[in-house]
Amino acid sequence: MPDRTPSSADAPRPEWAVLSDMDGTLLDTESAWLVVVEEFVRRHGGTDDPALVSTLEGLDLHRAAATLRSRLPLEMTTAAVAEELDRRSLEAYADGVSWMLGARSLLDALVAAQVPLALVTSSPRHWVERFAQTVDLSVFDAIVTADDTARTKPAPDPYLRAAEILGLPSHRCVALEDSLVGAASAVAAGCATVVVGDGPRVPATFQVASLTAVDVGMLRAVARGSSPS
Repeated sequence: MPDRTPSSADAPRPEWAVLSDMDGTLLDTESAWLVVVEEFVRRHGGTDDPALVSTLEGLDLHRAAATLRSRLPLEMTTAAVAEELDRRSLEAYADGVSWMLGARSLLDALVAAQVPLALVTSSPRHWVERFAQTVDLSVFDAIVTADDTARTKPAPDPYLRAAEILGLPSHRCVALEDSLVGAASAVAAGCATVVVGDGPRVPATFQVASLTAVDVGMLRAVARGSSPS
């Protein structure tokens, strides 16, 4: 799935861009992932552990596997844990995925306003390619996955890489996120960050209940350093 980075040297440089997380922000996939984790914990730990499950929200497969291996009495290697999580997650997504409420209309509006877009996800690229069989991800000028940077969220690398591909400094990019891990990554990269969801407030970010509360004007204001109305 190649990046659609603008290539014309004569094209005017965009004023700002939007970099968005995927799972739980744009696509309704986070709940299925957490169910997979819950079942893994129950299968291998013999009990429910909601606190452990919640710590894996927003993590890539390897970090999630390493966390589970450190917290559960497992005889499996980290690679084996990651393989099981990968396989069971793809099984959970076998029937396809869908957009979060308001996601598709927001992306369409940003495309119409000629705002560059990048997808920045902790999912591996083969997950993104699987999801692209169900939902149209061609609107993104760049896609940065867990396979594309040495460090993943909460490190700033994924968002810095996305901004670099789009040809903008990160402080001129607005990030859309739904998890503490993802928001920490975006803030560390210097992006103005909007957290979607009704969870705990994240410092140095704006927070909205859902994407239905987000529009181009609001994101433009955030990009310019103003408080959204």
